[in-house]
Amino acid sequence: MSLWFSKSTSEAQLSAERIRQLKDLCKKMKVKVKALALLDRAFTHASYGHDNRDPMYNYERLEFLGDSVLNLGVARLLYETRTQEKEGTLSALRSSLVDEKTLYEIAQQFSFYEYLNLGKGESLSDERARIKVLADVVEAFLAVYFLEHGWEKTFELIKRLFSPLLTHRLQSGTRDFKSQLQKWALSTYKEYPVYKVIKEEGPDHNKVFTIEVSLHKTYRAISEGRSKKEAEQKAAEKLLAQIRKEEKSNAS
Repeated sequence: MSLWFSKSTSEAQLSAERIRQLKDLCKKMKVKVKALALLDRAFTHASYGHDNRDPMYNYERLEFLGDSVLNLGVARLLYETRTQEKEGTLSALRSSLVDEKTLYEIAQQFSFYEYLNLGKGESLSDERARIKVLADVVEAFLAVYFLEHGWEKTFELIKRLFSPLLTHRLQSGTRDFKSQLQKWALSTYKEYPVYKVIKEEGPDHNKVFTIEVSLHKTYRAISEGRSKKEAEQKAAEKLLAQIRKEEKSNAS
């Protein structure tokens, strides 16, 4: 595939040390990327672009593309490997594989934080912010790989990265906390949990949703996510944790 997309930022603008770092990352991930300038952008936080008077020089546009590439890749992986599963199960598996926590696992596996371009004073010391940024960078990286190598090779990479995680999900159960909470709510109160959007923040391609889940005028939890589904899962997980803690306390 043509490297037209790398022309906006020439590799000549990268320092020899930065080129070495990016090549080291590619070696660690067992991939080949020629468009190192674009790869540098994929690892650049918005704070760095603002410090260097180029607010557009960051991973956000690549993350927008990578999000779609990842969802399609994981959907295809599940469709081809879980041939006896129904749509609902496939959706739950996909949600558990493309959520922030899972992408953060991949980022940690390859030490993505070490390769980030951050602005002065930005350290991502807040855990939630760090998880979100590194999850976004995983998607931006996949976008770079897709632009350079095309769909089939990108799917092979997604399959290599996510197949072990899929195996783990199948062994430990999907993180479909909404279904778990609904099952408990119906058996205990004969009621459904109620989900409500509290807040939406950010641009259309990178929104953060705040969701509240409530049950039986007794239980309530609030959480955030990059999609409504992800925020609902996190809120359900938080509420289940409250319920289990209460049950454990009552049993002791």
